[in-house]
This record gives sequence, structure tokens and C-alpha cells, in this order.
Amino acid sequence: MRPSRIQRFFTEFPIDFDVIARLLVAIIPVKGPYQLSLDRTNWKFAGVNFNILCLTIVADNVSLPVLWTMLDKRGNSNQEERKFLILRYIHLFGLDSIDCIIADREFIGQEWFGFLINNPIKFYLRIRENLFVSHKGRMLRVSWLFNNLPLNTTRQIDKPILIGDHWVYLTGMKIINKKGNIEFVIVATYQYDSQTMQVYAKRWTIECFFKAIKTAGFNLEDTHLKDQKRLEKLLAVIAIAFVWVYLIGQYENRIKPIPILAHQRRAFSIFRYGLDNIIKALTFDNQTIKQYLLLLTRT
Repeated sequence: MRPSRIQRFFTEFPIDFDVIARLLVAIIPVKGPYQLSLDRTNWKFAGVNFNILCLTIVADNVSLPVLWTMLDKRGNSNQEERKFLILRYIHLFGLDSIDCIIADREFIGQEWFGFLINNPIKFYLRIRENLFVSHKGRMLRVSWLFNNLPLNTTRQIDKPILIGDHWVYLTGMKIINKKGNIEFVIVATYQYDSQTMQVYAKRWTIECFFKAIKTAGFNLEDTHLKDQKRLEKLLAVIAIAFVWVYLIGQYENRIKPIPILAHQRRAFSIFRYGLDNIIKALTFDNQTIKQYLLLLTRT
């Protein structure tokens, strides 16, 4: 395709992002109800801040994109922006399609907790360790509840704790972070769940998605687009391509499984396997590309 035609596509061609979302969910090889991961990624190019709030479906060691919104500002999303994205998802796919929402410390707040509890939507939200909570009639930093824990062990508080106006269950652990400092990972849920930490650990899958589209495959950060609407269109194209590459990785893994290393870990990810195979096919094998295209129509 000539560069002028590509430019016209991003400039003039209208995209219905709800249709894109329905397409993505239709081809995603995961059955609902879905574990949804919510996070934000940003970068700066030529003086322009790109800030994207994204909702993904957790798959096998990666998150697959469904909905996103461009934030016309720097910094964190606010509670209204998060609620709008979730309500948009519910409008498209229904409340019953949500198993839970997983999110990091940015995604807290009284109104946000209330929105999730009242819908109701099960959540696994990491909270800040310096947050004050009400416990046995007194206010204290939430990290105090886990301060005497040995490193890398988990404690669940078996009775709900009051955070602002909302009662939640807390699960926490003490770790050494990358800087060598003690840090607390404390996760709030509105139901008691013995698997809280295991579910919350899946949040990192959205980081894998962001890394793949920004630097480890699609190089979104290298785009010269400065217009937010055009970048949103580009992200729609990349989202479809990302899921397609994942499907290819799954397909090839069934034919020739990825080697398993120590601790039962794959030598490389399903996404990486798919990306390597599609690059090879595009270079040497048109017949294989036709087979890969069929993966999109068989789902």
C-alpha cells in the first residue's frame, strides 16, 4: 500500500471502535466470563504526551486488548474516565461477561470502589501501603496490618476492613522491591478469596501487552503520529494484529510446542512465537500466510 493511501486512511477513514471491540472479543481465544485487566500507558514524542487508558482480557501470560480511550492530559486517569470505559464494556458485552477486574494502585478511590461494589463487579485492586483504614475502632496505615509478616509470605485478614465508606477484604505480603527496599503488596477485594494474590498476579499480563506494542514487536512509540485521533485508529489496527499474532502463536504451539525450561516455564511466549512465525512466513512462505489468515475466519 502506498504511503499516501495509508495517510488518507488515518486522516479520513472513520472507525467505529465499538465494532472493533466486538471483533476483538469474537476472535480472542478465551471464553468468558473474563478476567479484565485495567491499566494506563504513556510516552512523549515531539512534545506531545500520549496517554492511553486500556482494558484487556487476561489470556495465557498476556492480555488481549478490547477497549481503550485516549486521555487528553498527562498523569493518572480519574474515576469518571474509568467508569465510562467499564460502562462501555458492559453496554457491548454485558455485566455477566465480567469475572473480575484487576488493577494497580492508580485505580482506587471512594467513588470507584462504590461503583464496582454497587454494580456488582468483583475486583482485585492493589491499594497504597500508606492508605489509612479503620480497624477495631481506630485509624491506622494499612501496612501496619502486615508489618510483622516474614518476607514473601501472604496474610489474609478474615474480617472486612473499612476503607472510607466501603468494607473490603485485604490480602497482603511483604517483599523486597527492585530497589532493594521493603515494599507491601496489599490487595483489596469485596469478597473473601483464598486465591486473591494468584488472581492479582495476572495484572502483569497487561504490562506484557504494553511492552509488545511499544517496544517488543509493534514499536508504537516510534510512530510519528501526533494527532490523538489518528493514534487511536493506529491502536485499533495494532490491536487486531496483536490478537492475530497471538492466534498464530497458539496454532504453531499445537503443531510444534514451545520448549519448556526449568520451573515449567516456556522458552518464549506465545506472542513471541507467533510474531517470529509470521515474520518468517511473510518473508518466505505465502501459503503459510493464507493459513494464518484462515485463523481469523475460523474463530
